[in-house]
Amino acid sequence: MSSGGGHTAGARHGTFETELSAAVGGRPMRMHVGLGPDTDSALIIIALAHPNITDDMVATARRAFVTESVVADTVTEVPEPPAEQTAIPGTSL
Repeated sequence: MSSGGGHTAGARHGTFETELSAAVGGRPMRMHVGLGPDTDSALIIIALAHPNITDDMVATARRAFVTESVVADTVTEVPEPPAEQTAIPGTSL
């Protein structure tokens, strides 16, 4: 499980929920699925704590995922072109 790019927000969320479910359920987790390093660490802590998982561990993983998703979404956003082109006198496009 390592940080990676190219995932949409919806795909990252689905991946997170799948990996969280695996960690909580004591099942093997996949590696290098594009979640952030803090999210990865939180999920590993949950997996290692199984079956003694606390609500705080799950909340920490969710917070890490949300925080790293905001950063990933900001980095991958493509700015929209202006709706109108403003003509500047004396120039041509």
